[in-house]
Amino acid sequence: MHLPEELLDEIFSHLPSDDRQSLQDCSLVSKSWLQPSRRLLFVRVVVDSITYQSWLDNISPTNTGLLRHVRSLTYHSTGGDQATDSRYGVYALRDYLPSFFQLQQLILRLAVIKPTAYEHLEWFSAFQHTLSSLYLGRVSITWSAFVALVGYFPNLRDLSIFRTSFQVDDRPVPPLPHALRGKLSIISRGVMECPVDRLVGLKMEYEEFWMRGRYETRVIAAVERTLKHLKIGQFYPESTLSLSRCLELRQLEIGSGLPHEEERAFISSITSTNLRKLVFSRPQPNFMEDPCWTPFDDTICGLVDRLQASGYKYTLELELQADSVELGEEAHHKDFLPKFKEKGLVRIIDFASGRVWEWPRK
Repeated sequence: MHLPEELLDEIFSHLPSDDRQSLQDCSLVSKSWLQPSRRLLFVRVVVDSITYQSWLDNISPTNTGLLRHVRSLTYHSTGGDQATDSRYGVYALRDYLPSFFQLQQLILRLAVIKPTAYEHLEWFSAFQHTLSSLYLGRVSITWSAFVALVGYFPNLRDLSIFRTSFQVDDRPVPPLPHALRGKLSIISRGVMECPVDRLVGLKMEYEEFWMRGRYETRVIAAVERTLKHLKIGQFYPESTLSLSRCLELRQLEIGSGLPHEEERAFISSITSTNLRKLVFSRPQPNFMEDPCWTPFDDTICGLVDRLQASGYKYTLELELQADSVELGEEAHHKDFLPKFKEKGLVRIIDFASGRVWEWPRK
């Protein structure tokens, strides 16, 4: 029986994304199943420096057309001499990059991007207007090459920088042809890993920002006009943060151990009358035995009162997350954040069990 390719696409899409064997088996059933199977088989391509040569050997001039199905390309170097060897990595892929003309995500890990990338941006021209996500994980790159790279893709909306080291070279830093927009994620440990002063010098209009590091203040200030969703993976007590000028902020997420005065001051600095949700993620369990949320009752309710006086028109949702939650019997819940429960919805999520408690009850 012949089935339309659209229907086969829908059927095959229900297979687990990592079940390549089933897709390979489907491709052998009949000619009509071949193309729908290939489209999913080649949606994600992962190449590392060990499998690199065998991957190239399997991509001949007669089947480079298969690469048009690729939406996500990951290159992972194992380090050592291969990380800097021009025979490996994105540079050695340059003869094949023109075939990735529907690439949406490029992931580079443990790779070295040479300064000459500034001069060879045309290698990426096939997916210049389709690439929307760029991830640099433990990558070594010069600042001029980084700015040239992120500025080359006008539709880049998701930029992730994970412990990437930047070097300053003698090459001029090119001007960005457009503002950087969308979502920015930075995880770093030191100034040499992420020169934030240079980063905030770029024109940034990010709506979503996720950061784990000690540079929150400067980057938040750089995107305060457009910031809608802020996630701080770890709150540092010595940080002096303010959200008073982030007037578009809609959601704030904070993950740390115990609340402290600096964190409460940070929450109290919110002035956005568009705020919809506060999320706190705590690593320790037993909310009731260790009532670490109690100090926030007055702080958050005071924030709601102040926002409402400024024309705030939403119901603020408070979400508490932990690896393990023990709230005891239902009778004990009446004293849990009583003031906030009167003003809005409280959701408590237990990551270990997946259980969710909500007030008021739905």
